[in-house]
Amino acid sequence: MTTRWRILAAICITGTMLWFSCSRWFKPAAPKLAVVISVDQMRYDYFTRFAGLYNGGLAKLWREGAVFSNAHHDHAGTETAPGHATLLTGSHPAQHGIIANYWLDPKTNQSIYSVDDPNAALVVATDVTATAIGKSPRRLLRHTLGDWLKAKHPAARVISIAGKDRSAILMAGWDADAAYWFYPQTGDFISSRFYLDALPPWAQQWNAARRADIYFQRAWEKSRPEEEYFLSREDLFSAEGDGERTTFPHAFMSDDETLADSAQKKINPKFYQWLAATPFVDALTLDFAQQAVVAEKLGADDAPDLLLLGLKATDAVGHAYGPLSQESEDNLLRLDDELGKFFAFLDKNVGLKDCVIVLSADHGVLPLPEELRRRGFESARMLTAEATDEVKSIEKEMQAEWRTNRPILRNYLDGINLDYRVADSLGLSPAAFRERVAAKLRSLSFVSDIFTADELRANNGPGREYLDKQRRSFHPDRSADLTMQLKPYYLVSDKPHGTTHGSPYPYDTHVPLIFWSPRIPAQHIASPHRTVDLAPTLAHLLQLDLPADLSRRVAKARPGSAQVEAAVDGEILRMIIAK
Repeated sequence: MTTRWRILAAICITGTMLWFSCSRWFKPAAPKLAVVISVDQMRYDYFTRFAGLYNGGLAKLWREGAVFSNAHHDHAGTETAPGHATLLTGSHPAQHGIIANYWLDPKTNQSIYSVDDPNAALVVATDVTATAIGKSPRRLLRHTLGDWLKAKHPAARVISIAGKDRSAILMAGWDADAAYWFYPQTGDFISSRFYLDALPPWAQQWNAARRADIYFQRAWEKSRPEEEYFLSREDLFSAEGDGERTTFPHAFMSDDETLADSAQKKINPKFYQWLAATPFVDALTLDFAQQAVVAEKLGADDAPDLLLLGLKATDAVGHAYGPLSQESEDNLLRLDDELGKFFAFLDKNVGLKDCVIVLSADHGVLPLPEELRRRGFESARMLTAEATDEVKSIEKEMQAEWRTNRPILRNYLDGINLDYRVADSLGLSPAAFRERVAAKLRSLSFVSDIFTADELRANNGPGREYLDKQRRSFHPDRSADLTMQLKPYYLVSDKPHGTTHGSPYPYDTHVPLIFWSPRIPAQHIASPHRTVDLAPTLAHLLQLDLPADLSRRVAKARPGSAQVEAAVDGEILRMIIAK
C-alpha cells in the first residue's frame, strides 16, 4: 500500500472513530419548553372512541405523537392526588407518600387532606374567608421532575397551573417558581405562600379582567351537530347529574330557581362552583397558562423551562354524567378544540420545534353501574349508608362472638382503623387481630378483598390478585390497618347518581401516555408501560440527571431489578429516541 493510501486509510479510520465518539457524547439540544398536560380522569378509550371526531390538539397528539396504548397506573388508589404525584415524581404512592386525596391518620383517626398546610397561607386576588386553610406540598415525600430541572438549571422556570389545588401543587413539587389553581369561591387563580408572597402583576391583571364572569348567563350547550353524538348513549338518563337535570343545555341555576329566572341572579360563589364543573374551566385554565407563558418568558432562553397543566373538567363531567354520556363526549370535543388553540399559541410564541409535549391522566373512571347492568355486566351501586350498615352488622357479629361491647372498628369504609383494646382482651397480637377482623369483613357483599397492613408492608409471602398494586399504594405511617377493595364494577356512593374512581381495575388505571416532539417519531406502541415512567422519560429528553435512588425505589415496588431498570431508564426511552 502506498504512502498516499495509508494516509487516506488513517483519515477514514480517525473520522469513523470521531463520528462514533460524537454520536455517543453529543446529544441533540434539549427542548426549550416541556409541557406536561394531565387531563383529570381521562380514560385511554376517549382517544380510540372519538379519534375520528377530533380535529384539534388531541388529534395532533394522537396522529403525530408516540402513543403508548397500554399504559396503566400501577398502584391501587387511583385518585387525583396520588395520580399526579406519581406522574411527576417517577415513584409510587408507597414512596412519595400521597396515598389518597384524603386519608385518616392511623393515630388520631382524623382526616388529612393531601395538600393542606396551615403554615402556607393562600395568596389570593380578593378577600376570602379567614378559615381557608393554606396549601403546600409538605406531605409529598419525593422531589418532582421540576425539582430535578431546577437542581441542574437554577435559571429554569417551573410553573404549574391547574383547576384543582392538589393537581397544581403535587405536579409542581417543592422548588417550582409558582403553582396556581382555580378558586371556585371567587373565579380567580390563586396560589400559596409556599411559592409566592404575592400574585405577580400579570396574574393580578388576569384576575382583575374577570375572565370567568364572561360565562355568566351562558349555558353549556352541545358544540357539534346532533348526529355527532352517536358514539354516546341517549341524553336523558336518570342516573346522571342530579337525577333531574340530565339533558342539554346545562345552565347555572341556584338551588331554588328555575331556568327562566336564573338570568335575574347576580354572580356569586355558587356560579363559580358550577363553572368549575363545566368544560369552561379548562378554557380558563389554558387562557391563564397563555398569560404565564408570555409573562414568565417560558421557552425564551437556553435554560429549559417546564409548564405543568392540570385540566379538571373531564373529571367533574365524568363524575356527574359518566364516561358514556353525551356530556363527556362534548367536553372532550371542546378540550380538543381548546388544546388546538393552545398549541397554535405555543407555536407562535415559543415555536413547537423547540417544545416537547406530554399528555397523560391521573386516573380513569367507572361507567355508571346502571349503564353497565343494562349491557350485561355484574355491577351495582350501593349507597354509603347501606354499605356502612352492612359493615356495622358484621361488627356486631364479631362483638357477640368475642363477648365485648367495645367498638372494634374506628371507621367503616375506605381505610379501616381498629380499636386494639378488644385485641388486648382476647389476648391477640395486633397482627393476629387485624387478620381476624379482615377475615370477617371479606364476607361483605360488595367487597372483593380486604388487605391487612401486615400483608401490604411485607415484600414477599403468598401473593394474590392485586396485592402488588395495593402494596404500591401503602405507606406504613399513613395507610390504615385494613384496606378495602370493592368488587369490579361496584360503586359505593353518597348519591343515587353519578360515578367515581379509586380502584385497581383497568377502567381506573388505563390512561393515555403520549409524547410529542418534532424529534420523536409518530408511532403507536402496544406493549405494557406504566405512568411512573413519564417523569424519568421526560427527564431523559431534557438531559437531566435522575435521582440516584429512583430506580432502586421503583425496583422495591416491582421485584426484578433488571426488569425495572429497563422500564425506568430504557424501554420508553429507546422507543421515542430523538431522530
